Amino acid sequence: MSHVLPQYGGGSIADVVESLCDGLRVPGAWDILSLGGAPRAVVLLIDGLGDLQLQDHRELAPFLSEHRVRSVTSVTPSTTPVALTSLGTGVPPGRHGIVGASFLVPQTGDLLWPLAWRDRPPVEEIQPESTWWQRAERAGVPVAIVGPRAYQGGGLTRAALRGGSYVGADGPGERVAAAAAAAGDGERALVYSYWEHLDRAAHVHGVDSPHYRAELVAADRFAEHLARQLPTGTRLVITADHGLLDCPDTIDLEELTALWSGVSRVAGEPRLRHVYTQPGSRTETVDRWRDVLGPAATVVDRGQAVSDGWFGDVTDDAHERLGDVIVVAEGRHRLALPGQDAGVSSLIGQHGAMSPEEMTVPLVVVDV
Repeated sequence: MSHVLPQYGGGSIADVVESLCDGLRVPGAWDILSLGGAPRAVVLLIDGLGDLQLQDHRELAPFLSEHRVRSVTSVTPSTTPVALTSLGTGVPPGRHGIVGASFLVPQTGDLLWPLAWRDRPPVEEIQPESTWWQRAERAGVPVAIVGPRAYQGGGLTRAALRGGSYVGADGPGERVAAAAAAAGDGERALVYSYWEHLDRAAHVHGVDSPHYRAELVAADRFAEHLARQLPTGTRLVITADHGLLDCPDTIDLEELTALWSGVSRVAGEPRLRHVYTQPGSRTETVDRWRDVLGPAATVVDRGQAVSDGWFGDVTDDAHERLGDVIVVAEGRHRLALPGQDAGVSSLIGQHGAMSPEEMTVPLVVVDV
């Protein structure tokens, strides 16, 4: 078991936007990552770009490799909705309350799936923290969020990226042009953009598949093209929400009937599951899942995960959304729930756990 713990407040993706906001003279911001000041800042998030994968494929991504300055950590769980909300708010999951790819909302008794979230439950009730995009806008910095049109107005977009203007842009050329125009729109600017295709290839075809390699080349060219189009005096910072790991070893949790005694719900995703127990069943559930899963998973109760710093500081609301028991897949296992999330349970490429492949992402800095 080789876990990488998130480095909240000293070297995680939650520190990226705040560090740039310090250079933009946004009150309350601190340059935690020592990025230095620049009048214009652009953040490009390449979904699924793990630092170990980038270093293994330097020849396919020469631009990103040349400008990589260090690695930073993702968050726990190392998954898009959780990581993206930490990127935008600058706080760990235990504060912003988006604690998984799915999780229980105790007030409603329902599971919330942030990637499919629209209006209910209300976004600000689930995620009340201000974002650095909002803080920058209040400080007079023009802010633009450049991303796919389909994401505009979604619950996750409003939880993680609220603040500034959303600019819908789908194709790579359109996205480059929109980000460059937003960056050159005044004396100061803060722009966010997104690249989704690498993550999809890794999920479906696997890390290091021909499809993944081709998409890594495309991501590198997109980043270089964006840098060439940005106005002089812009700092481009490129990072990711998580890396990925091929997980061919499937454990069908639904077939392991011994696991379900005392369990009311299971959420999360195949690399990290939130297990919600019936009253008085937590300790027995921890013991049972440990016995059944053995070295394929690390099983801890919520209190241990919180005290070990997996989720950072934890509010009362977020505490109740975490599973009573947290189950982290080890090795190349995935903890499948075909009856609940068949699509994600069937994917070869996975993330969400705490391996170096999933938890470490690059920090790439380009001064234009």
